[in-house]
Amino acid sequence: MAFTLPYAPWLSWIVPLIGALLVPLVARVHEKVVGWYAVAVTALSAAFTVSLVPSVLEAEAGLVSESMWIQAVGLKASVLVDPLSVLVANVASLIGTLIVLYSVGYMHGEEGLPRYFFFMLLFIGGMLGLVLAGNLLQMYVFWEVVGLCSYSLIGFWYRRPSAARAGMKAFVVTRVGDVFLLAGILMLYVYTGTLDFLEARSALEVARGALPLLAIATFMFLGAVGKSAQVPLHVWLPDAMEGPTPVSALIHAATMVKAGVYLVARVFVLFQALPAWLMTVAYIGGLTALMAAAMALVNTDMKRIMAYSTISQLGLMMAALGVGTELGWFSSQFHLLSHALFKSLLFLCAGAVMHAVGLTDVTRMGGLRRSMPITFAVSLIGVLSLAGVPPFNGFWSKDLILASIFDAGNYPLLGLVVGTSLLTVVYSLRWISLIFLGEKSEAIRDLHVHETPTVMLLPLVVLAGLSAVSGFAEEPFAEYMAVHPEAHGAAPTLAVLTSALLLAAGGATALLVYLRRSVPAEAFRRGAALSGLHKLLSNGFYFDAVYRRVFVDGVLFVFWKAFSGLEVNVLDRFNYFLADLVFRASRGLRRAQTGVLTYNMAYVMLFVLIILVLVSAGLLR
Repeated sequence: MAFTLPYAPWLSWIVPLIGALLVPLVARVHEKVVGWYAVAVTALSAAFTVSLVPSVLEAEAGLVSESMWIQAVGLKASVLVDPLSVLVANVASLIGTLIVLYSVGYMHGEEGLPRYFFFMLLFIGGMLGLVLAGNLLQMYVFWEVVGLCSYSLIGFWYRRPSAARAGMKAFVVTRVGDVFLLAGILMLYVYTGTLDFLEARSALEVARGALPLLAIATFMFLGAVGKSAQVPLHVWLPDAMEGPTPVSALIHAATMVKAGVYLVARVFVLFQALPAWLMTVAYIGGLTALMAAAMALVNTDMKRIMAYSTISQLGLMMAALGVGTELGWFSSQFHLLSHALFKSLLFLCAGAVMHAVGLTDVTRMGGLRRSMPITFAVSLIGVLSLAGVPPFNGFWSKDLILASIFDAGNYPLLGLVVGTSLLTVVYSLRWISLIFLGEKSEAIRDLHVHETPTVMLLPLVVLAGLSAVSGFAEEPFAEYMAVHPEAHGAAPTLAVLTSALLLAAGGATALLVYLRRSVPAEAFRRGAALSGLHKLLSNGFYFDAVYRRVFVDGVLFVFWKAFSGLEVNVLDRFNYFLADLVFRASRGLRRAQTGVLTYNMAYVMLFVLIILVLVSAGLLR
C-alpha cells in the first residue's frame, strides 16, 4: 500500500497523541511556546491526512493497514482508508489546525495553557483515530477519548461553577448514548464474530435473516444520538458553550458532534435494509432540526444560538441519512463538510466579538460592523452560508438534502426540513443584525472596540473563503466519494423552488423585524398563546426541567427513601440492638465484680474445683 507520506494512516493520529504527551515538557521550556508547538503538531498531522487523498482516489475499495493489538483474542489494530474516513479526518485536522492557530491569540494570557493545548492535541488525535479506525472496538476507544477531552475542555475554567456543571452534564449525558453504543458493538460481535467494519459487512450479508439487526442498529444509533446531540440527548450541547470559544468551534461545531453522523454513515451499509431503523433516523433528525431551530430563534446568548443551530444542522444530516438513498447519504456528507466550515467560522467570529466587547448577549450589542469590518465581512459569509443563500456552500448542500427528500417522496419529513430551513434563515439574519447592524447599545457605546489580532483573523478569512467556494465542488466531491447521486423527475427543480421560497419568506421576515424593525420582535410574544410558546422555547421545551425532576431529584428521592428505609430502619436498628445487647450483658456481668478479694479467691477456688471434678469424671482430658 503506497501513500504520499510513509505510514500516513497511522501517523496522522499518532503524531498529535504523542504531541499531547510532550506538552508538559515544552511548557517547562517556556509556557508561551506551547501554543505554537501545538500549531506545528496539528499542521504536521494535517499534512499526513491530506496525503491520504490520492490513495483514496486511486483505490477502488477501502484500504486497510493492520497491526496485532490484543493477542489473546486475535484482535488487530487497523486503519481504514476510504472516502468517508479520509473526508472526516481532513475536516478534523485542517480545521483543527486553523482553530489551534486562532487559540494562540484568543487564549493569550489565560492560566493553564499547557492543560488547554494538551487536551486540544489529545482531542485531535482521538478524533482522527476514531474516523480512521478499521474496527468498532478501536473506534469506541477513541470515541471515549474525545468524550473525555470534551468534558475537560468544557470545564476548562473549572473555578466557574457553571463551567464545572456543564462539563459534568456533557460527560453524563453522552455516556448514556455510549452505553448503548457499546451494547450494540458487543451484540454485533456476538452474532458475527468480528468487529472489523469490512468483515462485519460480509457477515451481515450472509446471515442477515438470523441476526437481531434492528436491536443492534438501534443501540448504535442511540450512541450517535448522544454524541451528535439529537433529541432527547441534546441537552448537553447548549451548556457546553461555557468552555472557551475555540473549543466550541472545534469540538462542538466542526468535529466531535459530527462523530454521531459519521457513525450512522459508516454503519449505513450494514443496516440500510431496515426500514424501521431508517425511519427512526430520519424522523429523530427532522424533529431535532425543527425544535433546535425554534430554540435558536428566541435565545439571546451569541454562542448558544450557534449551539442550537449546530444541533439543528446535525438533525438535517441525520434526516438525510434516514432517507435511505444514495442521494440522501451523499447530501448528508456534503452538508457535513459545508457545516464544518461555516459553523466553525461563525463560532470563531463569535469569539472575536467576545474578545472585543466581553459580552455574549446579542441584545446588548449592535453597530459593530464599523469597529470590526473584517469580522463583520466574514461573519456575513458564514451567516449567508448557514441560511442557504447562493452561491455559498450551505445553499448547495441543503438543496441536495431537499432534493433527496423530494425524490424519496417523504412529505412528513419534508415538512420538518422546510420548517427548519425557514427558521434558520430568520435566526441567522437575526444573529448578525443584532450584533453588527444598527446602532451600538449603551452597554458597548463607551468601549474602545477594535479588530482582533492577525493570528485570529487569518483562520477567519481562510474559513470564509472556503465557505464561499466549496459549494461549487459538488461534482468533484461526488467523484471523490465514489457515488453517483441522482435525483429523479422534478425533485431537483422542486428543491430549488422550495429553497427560493424559503429564502424569500425568511428574508422578508428578518428584514421587517430585525433590519428595518418595522415590526417589533415583542409583537410575537403578545397574547397568551404566543407568550406561552415563547416561554416554552426559551426553556428548551422543558427537557432540562423534566430531566432534573426525574433523573436528579427523582433519583435522590429514591435513594433517600432507600436510605431511610434500609439504613435507618434496618441497619441502624440492628446496630442499636447489638449495642443494647452488649450493654445489658455487661451490666449483668458487672454484678459479679464486687471488688472484695475474699469473694474473688472463692470464685477462683470454685472454678478450679469444677475443673478437677470434670477431669476426674473423664469429661476433660
